[in-house]
Amino acid sequence: MAQRPVGRHETWKPDTKTRSIKTRDLKDTPYSLVAAIDFGSTFSGYAFSTKFDHKLDPLKVSNMTWTAKCGGLLSLKTSSCILFDPTETFDSFGFDAEDKYADLMQEDENNGWFLFRRFKMTLYYEKEISRGMKLKASNGKEMSAMKVFTCSIRFLKDHLLDMCKLRGVGIDMSEIRWILTMPAIWNDRAKQFMRECAEQAGIPGPQLILSLEAEAAALFCKYLPLSEMAVGKAGNVSVFKPGAKYLVLDVGGGTVDITVHEVQDDLRLKELYMANGGEWGGTMVDSEFIKLLSEILGDNVVENFKKNNQADFLDLQRTFEAKKRTISSTKEAKITFILPISLLDTFNQINPKLNLTEKIKANSKFHKNLTWKMDKMRLNAELAKELFSKSVKRIVDHVIDLLHKPEIEHVQAILLVGGYSECPLLQEAITKEFPKKRLVIPQEAGLAVLKGAVVNGHELEAVTERISRLTYGVGTNMPFNPGTHEESRKFKDDDGKDLCRGCFCAHVRYGESVPVGLTGRCERYWVMESDQTELPVYIYTTKNSNPKYIDEEGCEIIGEVIVEMKNTERGLQRGVDVEFTFGGAEIEVTAYDIHSREEQTAYFNFLG
Repeated sequence: MAQRPVGRHETWKPDTKTRSIKTRDLKDTPYSLVAAIDFGSTFSGYAFSTKFDHKLDPLKVSNMTWTAKCGGLLSLKTSSCILFDPTETFDSFGFDAEDKYADLMQEDENNGWFLFRRFKMTLYYEKEISRGMKLKASNGKEMSAMKVFTCSIRFLKDHLLDMCKLRGVGIDMSEIRWILTMPAIWNDRAKQFMRECAEQAGIPGPQLILSLEAEAAALFCKYLPLSEMAVGKAGNVSVFKPGAKYLVLDVGGGTVDITVHEVQDDLRLKELYMANGGEWGGTMVDSEFIKLLSEILGDNVVENFKKNNQADFLDLQRTFEAKKRTISSTKEAKITFILPISLLDTFNQINPKLNLTEKIKANSKFHKNLTWKMDKMRLNAELAKELFSKSVKRIVDHVIDLLHKPEIEHVQAILLVGGYSECPLLQEAITKEFPKKRLVIPQEAGLAVLKGAVVNGHELEAVTERISRLTYGVGTNMPFNPGTHEESRKFKDDDGKDLCRGCFCAHVRYGESVPVGLTGRCERYWVMESDQTELPVYIYTTKNSNPKYIDEEGCEIIGEVIVEMKNTERGLQRGVDVEFTFGGAEIEVTAYDIHSREEQTAYFNFLG
């Protein structure tokens, strides 16, 4: 519900002494090392490089190789999974957490333990993110979401510091610039939630920068030699020459993050269209695979298997993760999936009088397209490809819609990155649908965001402009205009002037290009009462590019800055100048007393 504005706003022209635009120094924190944490929906990891190494070679970035006991998997990222014991004490993270919980399940000792897996997407789906929100563990029990995220980030942070020591990179915590990756399509609440969790995990706030994932990936690719890129269309002209326009398609496990850049003369990047995307990543394919098993065996069989055979279910997921990266449109023969024998055992236990082979033959969809013997399920190639069709179609359709927009219809290339970008079916679909666009895929597509975040940490000003995804403004009372304002909002102030209550004064509008690191339009707000000792500045957002009132549908209050004004000698002739600064992935608001020039600065309090 909108809060009542307590200040008034009048049109005014700032004089030359007013701080209407200022350049913020984004490099004001000295550092020796950049450490990046990529906390993903399905996999997470970290990477780092020294300031010295970056100057020699921006691509000289160190990272960790993780090992999973179950399935013998080697990976440059570990599973986004965390385990707590029955007292809610952190136990383990990543593959270790999955493997230990599977062992506990085997020994029937998992009672009371909390396993959280692939929980990052909660911050995308949950619209009312708060510090008190809860997450459900695999056993249905709840725990503080902030604790789960904080412990996950703390583990990755501590592991990174230990790895630095092992590699002889002795460094003081105060000399590290920390980078935390973030999907650009996340809302501001989710971004603040992650920042607060990182700070609770021991990362100093002034040393922490949020990096937008698609932008980070582009920065990584900017330095790659052409020999390390797989190019879908013939030609080897660099995508990163001045004037070039390209679309970054960052397809991860959970989200698909899209941004569009134009390369400037100094090789820095300008965003041409606001970041966008959706939840169409690789986990959508995983869900389709589980749905297929449920359709074949029955929902009750699959649910029982997941509940009572955790280790085997984990192995099934890891096996499918590797398999889905090999399925392409050129495969015409049947595709074999290795399944845990306990899955067939579960079916036989629940259906003692039913033969699975006969059940498959009786199904018109499966009888010619699927066979199942012991631990092997063989699918007709078309049936296997259907697992990907929903996800691939959503991604391709969205890109088609984007490329019809006049701002970006002339992009020359599509840069495909993220773990899901290794899927041949996705690559082939994009190549087929956009034959006139160059498709560029780096060899380390799955690490592009992580390594690019390290580059971003060294090059904070690599992006010059972004497109605002919201209208940001202040709730205020304006001089009443009979031809514009609703009569019901009219009231008189202490001077007898007619004012309109609850107006939305926009500082940055939806779709507007905003220079990164520059403080934009300055607006002045006055006190309403002569004895008023503080002036709260309430901040609102909306997707409407031209809002009139703060209680319109879609308008939302997201925070406030309180300016103390204890000296009341000037009566109603007291006010504040309010400025917005868009730097990195976050937004800052500053309010100045117009007489003392004392300032109050705060990040928006999106979490309440």
